[in-house]
Amino acid sequence: MPTQSRGHGTHLLVAAVTLALAGCQSMPWPQMWPFPERERTTYNTPAMRVQAISEFAMRSTGVDSPEQREITDQLARQMQVEPDPLVRQAVVDSIAEFRTPMAQQVLEAGLADDNRAVRVACCHALGRRGETVSVASLANVLRTEKDIDVRLAAAEALGNIKSPEAIQALVVALDDRDPALQYVGVQSMKSITGKDYGPDVQAWRTVASGGSPPPPETPTVAERLRRVSPF
Repeated sequence: MPTQSRGHGTHLLVAAVTLALAGCQSMPWPQMWPFPERERTTYNTPAMRVQAISEFAMRSTGVDSPEQREITDQLARQMQVEPDPLVRQAVVDSIAEFRTPMAQQVLEAGLADDNRAVRVACCHALGRRGETVSVASLANVLRTEKDIDVRLAAAEALGNIKSPEAIQALVVALDDRDPALQYVGVQSMKSITGKDYGPDVQAWRTVASGGSPPPPETPTVAERLRRVSPF
């Protein structure tokens, strides 16, 4: 008798589950599984957002227009509400392709993002754009930023902006105790001026102040051979 009761109970449980599943077809049951079939999903993952945002870059025409401003306004709104730093980096990379006032504002505002990688991405983006208007923001990063990777990115970006203001901003890098930052500062000054005073930091300080240091002495062939000779 107990066996029959257990069997009867099992049949009732199976029937109940069957009815519940059948009811799901018509009743508005909440979707518990976050990854249903793609054509039915509304679950927007970070990877999906990155892909969608990256496609915006292909719509850039390189000129300022009402249509381009509308796109950058959309990207700016996404930047404001986006919690994932990887997605915010995607926004930075995409909006950097546009030449609208909003694009510039987003990149400069991103220099204060709470994520280091996003700040670095903004420095690189401003460097690729190479606009003189970016010098003040990048110079501020070089002076006040605590993270060395962000400061290095700012110094490198300044090297892509051909202006006297960019050269003056790089003096902060020359005066820093970090040899890596000094090196990037020198390389950026070389890129801006087209001159080469080697690693002579004092010579580059003279350049930044508007002076003209004497050109570095070119070693003779014999001197160069002596430097590489093991004897």
